[in-house]
Formats: sequence, structure tokens, C-alpha cells
Amino acid sequence: MQVPRIWNYNFTKTDENIPPLITFYILDKYKKEIFQLNMSVFTNTGYHKNITSEEYVKNIVTEAGNKIIAYSDQTKLILQTVESKQGNGYFFDLTDSNAKQNEFKYLTQGAVSVNEVLLVFSLFSNDEKGILREAMLNSLNTAYHINRKDI
Repeated sequence: MQVPRIWNYNFTKTDENIPPLITFYILDKYKKEIFQLNMSVFTNTGYHKNITSEEYVKNIVTEAGNKIIAYSDQTKLILQTVESKQGNGYFFDLTDSNAKQNEFKYLTQGAVSVNEVLLVFSLFSNDEKGILREAMLNSLNTAYHINRKDI
């Protein structure tokens, strides 16, 4: 996946039972995060079968949105589609106009299938114009997965 060069990242892998987490961010001059993009990588193995199917992706995004919409300004969850070169997915946008100082006002959350993996993402920002959101969606469009057995 290609991301803007100025984005920093951390990669966390604790054990086999927890999916890897990639956190992208940029710090301002005061060392505070301007945004945070968390991306978990799930594989289509083990007891998680068919996680890249359109039905599964749509269901988990809908369930996640329905759990948190009550804490947002929105009253209805609106799913949008996201496509990558190797798959597709869904996401939603929510706003919290009551966000306190040092909290993020905007959330874009969803999941996209990329060949045999599922990327579940949450973008937290205060970017009213949606520039970070568009950069993230463009990055997701470049995501690809190569299976080790195909190398």
C-alpha cells in the first residue's frame, strides 16, 4: 500500500491470536497527533473463513457503525463503497461535534478486502475538508497482497 511519504507509522504484532496493527500518524510541532489511522490486518485462515466476501465485509462495517452511531451527530448510518485493485469494501463517516480539546471530531471507519486479507481501518482526524480521508482512500486503492506461496 502506498501512503504519503510524510506519514509516520508503527507496526505492532503481539502474538498469533491478535492481528497485526499498523498505525499511521503525523505529529505537529508540539508532538501531538494531527490524525491517526489504525489498520488491522486479518487473514482468511483458521476459524475466520470467508472474511473477504462482500457479505462479511458489509456486515462487520455495518455492525461497527451501529455500535457507535449513537455517540455521533448522525442519526443514520450511510455506507459507502471503497475499491482496491485486489478487492472492495465499505466505510462510513461519523462526526462528533462535542469532541473535547485533544479529541478527534471526524471518524472514517470501514474494511476492505485485499486478495486473501481483510484490512479494517479507522481514521481519526479534525480535518474538516476531508483531505486526510481522501489520502487514505487513495492509499487503500493501491493496497495489494502477495501470498508467500506465489513468490
